Amino acid sequence: MKNKKATTPAGSGRGWPGCLLYGFLILFVASSWGEARAGVKPQFGLEGYGGASKLFILSPWVGVRFGLGSEVSLIFRYNYHNFRYDYYGSDGLGGSMLKTMKADISRISGTLYFSREKLSGYVNMSYLTGSDGYRGFLADSGLEYKFSENIAGLWTVYSIREKSVLWHPEETVRWINTYSMRLGMKFWLVKNLAFNPNLYLMKNSEEVEGVSYSVGVVYSPNWWLAIHAYYFRYGETAFYVFRGNYFSAGLNFYF
Repeated sequence: MKNKKATTPAGSGRGWPGCLLYGFLILFVASSWGEARAGVKPQFGLEGYGGASKLFILSPWVGVRFGLGSEVSLIFRYNYHNFRYDYYGSDGLGGSMLKTMKADISRISGTLYFSREKLSGYVNMSYLTGSDGYRGFLADSGLEYKFSENIAGLWTVYSIREKSVLWHPEETVRWINTYSMRLGMKFWLVKNLAFNPNLYLMKNSEEVEGVSYSVGVVYSPNWWLAIHAYYFRYGETAFYVFRGNYFSAGLNFYF
């Protein structure tokens, strides 16, 4: 079987440069509208994630926030994800050889976000399409509660239903459901700089279970800017190719 090659997101026909151009067009229109309407603001950012098996995911995104009141916002986003990683697959002669999986995923999402003095949270729904007939439906929600000026607790739940060979190259295409819960804390070390440890519990419809953790820092010198850097340790009971160490970083603007 030949190596997977990067293809355009399903239905786009433009490849990732076209997707980014489309996303920035949305941002330009949203920004122009935002100048006319105080309750509409642009958002955008760039995030990267990489580690074991030479996994690397580059994820630029753009969005627009609609203010629905002093405490509630509705946010629409377009995310583009470019994946690549190495794995051992069939060489066609009964042996194995090192190959590279490449894929592109587009994600369109809508998020309802609220924020109060001590409690903030969100509910998100997403639709994903991509290479090799990839399709996915994602739902997640979360809460953050500030116990004091310097300490907050985090809780999120996440569910995704995917039809893809993205994480299972050379296997039968099938629907797989994955469920995850995150428990975390935030400790503000100094003004605008928070330390964030997290624990993740995961299970999918194929009885694969996993426990992972991450530690990182989030720096937000202004209300509209957030910079983060994290170390992840990922583990699960199958697909050992992905067990290992990962790092992520991001620069995001939330106007």
